[in-house]
Amino acid sequence: MNTLKFLLLLSIFSITIHAQVNIEKYNKVNQSDGLFGNLSFYISAKTGNTDIQEFGVDGRINYHKDSFNSFLIALGDYGWNNGKEYSNNALLHFRLIKETETFISPEFFAQINYNKKQLLLFRSLIGVGVRAGLLSTENSNLTFGTAYMFEHEKLDLSPDNFHPSLTDHHRWSNYLSYTNSLTDNSTLSIIIYAQPRFDNFKDIRMLSENHLSVGLNEKVSISVSLGLRYDSKPPDTVKDLDTYTKIGLSIKI
Repeated sequence: MNTLKFLLLLSIFSITIHAQVNIEKYNKVNQSDGLFGNLSFYISAKTGNTDIQEFGVDGRINYHKDSFNSFLIALGDYGWNNGKEYSNNALLHFRLIKETETFISPEFFAQINYNKKQLLLFRSLIGVGVRAGLLSTENSNLTFGTAYMFEHEKLDLSPDNFHPSLTDHHRWSNYLSYTNSLTDNSTLSIIIYAQPRFDNFKDIRMLSENHLSVGLNEKVSISVSLGLRYDSKPPDTVKDLDTYTKIGLSIKI
């Protein structure tokens, strides 16, 4: 019973961060050719002194053909507190990787998203870079990636706010990731992102996420994610550090 209560508490404590996305947890180790899909979701509710409802969806499509590997990721989270919306964010991310005969592979990515809680009305980005396979075995990968990234943001700010409501920045996106297929139906991924601006290295965004997925059967698995996001120069009234814990179910399609 105590274990069940702990899992329920984890599902209720969920602060979602979508300025960056952990693409490595969608990367299947040594994936064969074909089209693959996955759908994850969580629902939580609290009543009594507080009246909170939360709903989140996480879907992906992976396509692998010959030396090309691609991902299309869609995320969304919504929450209400006493009937009033307090969380509303969504994201769409695409990534294409060209595998080579060496340990270095070029990649291209593009993304659009919004997050009302972070005053982000709209964000778009596009980037190109390379990833280097530092370690590759039958069940695990250690990868370092670096890329140029251009981002455009529109924020829900008034003209008298210190932070501008429209920004265009060139960032240097870097990540170090480790993925491990622990068993045939369980996967662990650990990743750290760092994205400073080229013209101001003190303006940096960082993301760390640990993700564990354990299969209950061939189609359904339970997943747990723990992470944090740091923004050295957030919009006015927005905190520079977010943490989150999330538990949910995933269905293979």
